[in-house]
Amino acid sequence: MSNALATKTAITCENCNLDKLCIPKGMKRSEVGELKLLVNRNNIRQKGEAIYHSGSPFRGIIALRSGTAKLLSFDRNGNEIIVDFILPGELLGFDGVSAQIHNCTAIALETVNFCHLTSRQIETLTLSTPGFYQILLQRSCNQFDIQVEKLLLSRRSAEERVAAFILHISERLKIRGYSELEFRLSMSREEIGNHLGIAHETVSRIVHHFQSLEIIEIKAKQLKITNKKKLFSFYKD
Repeated sequence: MSNALATKTAITCENCNLDKLCIPKGMKRSEVGELKLLVNRNNIRQKGEAIYHSGSPFRGIIALRSGTAKLLSFDRNGNEIIVDFILPGELLGFDGVSAQIHNCTAIALETVNFCHLTSRQIETLTLSTPGFYQILLQRSCNQFDIQVEKLLLSRRSAEERVAAFILHISERLKIRGYSELEFRLSMSREEIGNHLGIAHETVSRIVHHFQSLEIIEIKAKQLKITNKKKLFSFYKD
């Protein structure tokens, strides 16, 4: 491939299919052009590798382009707590903004490709692009809303939690242009149970129950929702 053709076909903030979900959402075209010049693209981590560690200096904001990751925290006994699962187009790094030290660890659940905007680059954009600070504030508030939803979900039954988890992943993938009814779950049942605050044996039992009711089908890690209406009935408002 020639250099000219490679430049023309390279994925940038202006032609990325996640531009309506990632940092550029809400930015003017001229502002996206400036972001394009600063962001570091094509950072790769393999399954099990850390994107950043708890206790490390704030690295900036990270946007997943492909693959999934888990965001971990640890209790006083060192036990792992999965705060959230991150999908393509979603952002990481806000756990380090306040103290300039990350209080979570981000781990790749499969091979991930991500864009990275360093803290210095964030400062540059904040000064030169009036709307950028507001956009980051909105994204950080979204992270807070997610944690509120998780707290409310923790008061529900185990069946409601598992149903809500599947529906939530389905909706997030739908927004990203992927199939809402058939998708791969890159996380294990132990990880799902950890995230939902229930034993992985309970997750397995509920998944088998949903399969027996012909609500979902699972082969390996590929999940298919066969009766979304009935799945919703397990997650009562």
